[in-house]
Order: sequence, then C-alpha cells, then structure tokens
Amino acid sequence: MNLDIAFNHNDESSPLNLNQINRIEELTLSALEKHHLRLLAHCLQVFKSIPVESDGKNFPSKQEQLDWWLSNPKLKNDREFILLLIDQFDSAAIQLERVAQALQILPMELTLDDLIVDAMSRSSNSSSQ
Repeated sequence: MNLDIAFNHNDESSPLNLNQINRIEELTLSALEKHHLRLLAHCLQVFKSIPVESDGKNFPSKQEQLDWWLSNPKLKNDREFILLLIDQFDSAAIQLERVAQALQILPMELTLDDLIVDAMSRSSNSSSQ
C-alpha cells in the first residue's frame, strides 16, 4: 500500500519523509511490527535533529531534549506533555541502543536500514519459534 494519499508531501514537521514511510510500509512485517519500526525510526530522526553539547555519538541528554522540545512553539506551554514525551523517547533510546550494540556501532550512527534489518530479523526469529 502506497501512503502518498495519507500523508501531506510538504509536511516538514515529520522527521520521516514519504519515501522512508513507504519503505517501511512495503516490508513483509505485521501491522504492529511496522508501527513499532516507524516509531523507532521517528525517534531516531528526532534524536539526530536535537543539537547536543557532547561529541554527538550518544543520544541527547534529558536536558538537551527538554530544551529542544521547549523551543517548539507548539509545545513550549505544555511542559507536562513534554516530560511524558521525554519518558517515551527514553524507552525508544533503550531499544535503539540495543540495536546499535548488536551492530557494534554508536547509537547515533544507526540508520533506517539498520532498523529494518533488525525488525526483519526479529520478525523471522519470532515466526520460526
């Protein structure tokens, strides 16, 4: 299923572009697995877009995330939501770090291709059990 119709081509607020979304959609994964992959890919791209003080090899700190989210005009007045969002991104970071560790690369070096390989591998492993 091509998602061209479902997404606005000019939506610059999404960290994933239409090609990336369609790539995920075309995979032979369950709907739940595709959704999980999209979420991880989304979080990874957001992490990569947050300016960091450190060497840029690890995910942004909670403070860097907070500062970045507070700079978003749509969210700056909803600190409670931002804190919940940071908690969710922490969960994604744990999963992304697991993938990076398995590939023996730094978390910020992960790509969509890496996430796809991981998702397909996990899907194959769960279906062969």
